[in-house]
Amino acid sequence: MASYKVMCVLTLLTLLTPAVVCGQAPLNTRLLGGSSEVTDGEWPWMASLQKDGRHVCGGTLVDEDSVLSSADCVSSSSTASDWTVVLGRLKQIGSNPFEVTLNVTDITLSNQTGSHAAVLSLETPPTLSNYIQPICVDHGRNFSVGATCWAAGWSSGAGGEEQVLQEIQTSVVDCEDTWSDSVCTEALTLEQGFSGGPLMCHQDGSWFQAGVLAAENKLTTQSLTAQLKSCYPC
Repeated sequence: MASYKVMCVLTLLTLLTPAVVCGQAPLNTRLLGGSSEVTDGEWPWMASLQKDGRHVCGGTLVDEDSVLSSADCVSSSSTASDWTVVLGRLKQIGSNPFEVTLNVTDITLSNQTGSHAAVLSLETPPTLSNYIQPICVDHGRNFSVGATCWAAGWSSGAGGEEQVLQEIQTSVVDCEDTWSDSVCTEALTLEQGFSGGPLMCHQDGSWFQAGVLAAENKLTTQSLTAQLKSCYPC
């Protein structure tokens, strides 16, 4: 299977040292299985980037007050006050008893060649719970061929009328003719709302973010190549 370089890659946040334990999802029991809807707290770092009260892209809480997403997601406006971040959300339409909406005070874009990451700084850190937790990021991790990883995101074309958060299982494959510090996966079908969301792998009892998703078209099927960068900000 040929690798496809996704437009968004993960810029590792080496200057962010979370003061809290990361990568813990006490309510997540789905280490095996296929694509399905998600339940409350299953992916507690998932963030919904909102503009004018509408979901634009996914993201992940990577520190107490920082959210990682795709730079393409904020291309319509890099003004922080135009954006809010919703954490603890399961459904885009309907009641979400565990969610919190936070203002954005700053947006940092990577200027490293080939990197399309953005970090949104939150006005106040959320109260952490089983439903809101940061995911780990670590440039020293190697994910072996065959390892199971997951993608997650929201889309108007999936999740029913309430647009429930979706998860997709995939596996790490050999990278062909690409960077040595990359993670490649089997093909995934991604819809537009998945952009900015994470590729997540479980290792040593914690969840790590290996890449940032991109779906330029309404519906794309592609092999993921998540290039690992070791700078922040770049």
